[in-house]
Amino acid sequence: MRNPESFGFPFGCVAVVVAASVAGLLGSARHHGLSLAALALVVLVTGAVTTVAAALGTALIAWGVHSGFTVGALGALEFTPETGVAAIVFFGATLAGAAYRGRWVQRATTIATTVVKDPPTFKVSTFRTPSI
Repeated sequence: MRNPESFGFPFGCVAVVVAASVAGLLGSARHHGLSLAALALVVLVTGAVTTVAAALGTALIAWGVHSGFTVGALGALEFTPETGVAAIVFFGATLAGAAYRGRWVQRATTIATTVVKDPPTFKVSTFRTPSI
């Protein structure tokens, strides 16, 4: 059986491209914060629904897209204080998503083990016949 989390990195890459494209249409060339927020949201969601490795890979791709196409031109990576802040934001989004996922997995595991340990019981009442 395939691992259901193996879609994480491809999902993140496609989502980064879509988010960067939408942010570009909305004017992220002049307002770099728009691109940063959109890509950080993608990294956060990727971290929340997939593995940490997939989220880190997505953060790296997001930083490359932000640095190369929003701050830089024609894909040339820029190493500036602005892209340094973007790297920190993406790493923080990865950690926040992983922390959220950890709590979600912990809650789901707790619920599953509780149900298995103490399965619900149903009492079948006695059937009464009406007396005439």
